[in-house]
Amino acid sequence: MRDVKKGGFLILNKPAGMISNQALGRIKRLFKVKKAGYIGTLDPFATGVLPIALNQGTRLIPYFENDVKGYEGEIELGIETDTMDSSGKVIATATPPSLSFEEVQAIFKRFTGVIEQVPPMYSARKVNGVPLYRMARKGQEVDRGVKRVVIHEFILKSIDGTKLKFSVSCSKGTYIRVLAHDVGREIGCGAVLASLCRVRSGRFHIDEAVTLEELEELNEEDRWAKVLSNRAVLSSWEEIIVPDDVVRSISNGRAIYWMDVKRYDLPLIKVEDPIKIVSKDGRLAAIVRSRIVQKEEEKSDLSPVIYELEKVFAP
Repeated sequence: MRDVKKGGFLILNKPAGMISNQALGRIKRLFKVKKAGYIGTLDPFATGVLPIALNQGTRLIPYFENDVKGYEGEIELGIETDTMDSSGKVIATATPPSLSFEEVQAIFKRFTGVIEQVPPMYSARKVNGVPLYRMARKGQEVDRGVKRVVIHEFILKSIDGTKLKFSVSCSKGTYIRVLAHDVGREIGCGAVLASLCRVRSGRFHIDEAVTLEELEELNEEDRWAKVLSNRAVLSSWEEIIVPDDVVRSISNGRAIYWMDVKRYDLPLIKVEDPIKIVSKDGRLAAIVRSRIVQKEEEKSDLSPVIYELEKVFAP
């Protein structure tokens, strides 16, 4: 528990009606931490996975920011709003055509792969340092350019009247509201995003998520028990478990050489891949990247390997 408090990740199931920064503030107060950050902003009306890093866990955020995101939601046909979702002001309506499941799925497939999106005016994206939503509230509209995103999978789950249930797997920065809007334009009747839940952000899944209400009902110890340790969130990485003397050496900024750790179980060396260094008591001590150093004067059959320090975590 002590090591988790030094750094870890909480997988929050963000409620609707709350911006991501508000959710972060609630978590900081509940856990009484000064340092915290989240991965991947969720729109206020959206729910689902919001990974929140606590204390030294914030130093791991860059390793997860570009992970694939997964969503489930509903698109409502025949309506358009200024926000492109159901929370906005209605600006147009139309009668949706009668389409079969197969016809709609064929339209969905047109939006897979690398596509271009125009960021919505009601978004946190900044133009000349000003968030677009502030301009939108003043009735202003500016050129937002286009951005390329990747839709890995876009699947129609069911059709219920004018509502299309879907799941989507996509790259960082994808606007699902814009995707719904563009589908409506492709069908010819307009559409809005009626509901959205992020079910996956990289290795973080909705099945592991906890709500604010659940956290508030727990005592401090049980609350921290919901936090994944820094080592745990990097479970897919190779690791080297080292004794205290090596940990102390790392804490002083010294890189690790193959000779230091050759007597331990070593992962298959993949040059430049990140590797986690773990202490005997299971704490993440550092992140390193392996590099093969070959000197002409060295006659050894084994190429010397150095594990260069990328991040060192305080004991």
